Amino acid sequence: MTYEQALVHFGTGRAIADALGLSAGRISQCKAAGGFSYQQQCVLEKSSSGELLASHNDVPSGNAKGAAA
Repeated sequence: MTYEQALVHFGTGRAIADALGLSAGRISQCKAAGGFSYQQQCVLEKSSSGELLASHNDVPSGNAKGAAA
């Protein structure tokens, strides 16, 4: 999933941060980096009850291993 898809679903960066257990500042860093790690996407997929889908294709380059926060 892209950052924009997560934002549409959760409504705010703060809500995304809460779902991931991260700070709002860290979510801003994810946005600037181009999205979320695969691991973070999996957490968001679960939090969205499957409405959002994690995809390796949406992992920003430089984060291909899916490192957590």
